[in-house]
Amino acid sequence: MSRIMSSLMCLFFIGSVFQVVVGIDHKVGGDFGWNLPPTLTFYSEWARNNTFFIHDRLRFISRANETHTFSEANSKKDFDECVKQGIVFDTSIIFTLQNNRLGPRYFICTDGNHCNMGMKFTVEVLPNSVTIPNTAVKTGVLRPILFFITLMANLFFV
Repeated sequence: MSRIMSSLMCLFFIGSVFQVVVGIDHKVGGDFGWNLPPTLTFYSEWARNNTFFIHDRLRFISRANETHTFSEANSKKDFDECVKQGIVFDTSIIFTLQNNRLGPRYFICTDGNHCNMGMKFTVEVLPNSVTIPNTAVKTGVLRPILFFITLMANLFFV
């Protein structure tokens, strides 16, 4: 029994370490994607219902018939006023932005008046955690890592 418990503790520890390194993908807007929202608060609500950690990634994906851009606002004031500045990214391809610093990050669509129409959101990037948010899409890297962990546990603890 103690051998099984040791194996489980080892797996939990190794899994925790890999979660910290790997991060997860968040598709901005969920299944709706990065498109003109149905309400002014759609993206703010989406962001509020997700948890973002350092090394997680934001995937901006627009419909084939809608091409949008996004930019990171420099401050909350610029975000609130939909100030378009800095580097602008096009979502005609799937674009992934890695969260590489803690604290609030502000994103807006820079096309026309889209930001004022609700195409903006704020994420609060937190320190790494061992908890994987349920609403996030796990990356394809996670499956081989879990296989490796299981293999190692079987080699060393069985």
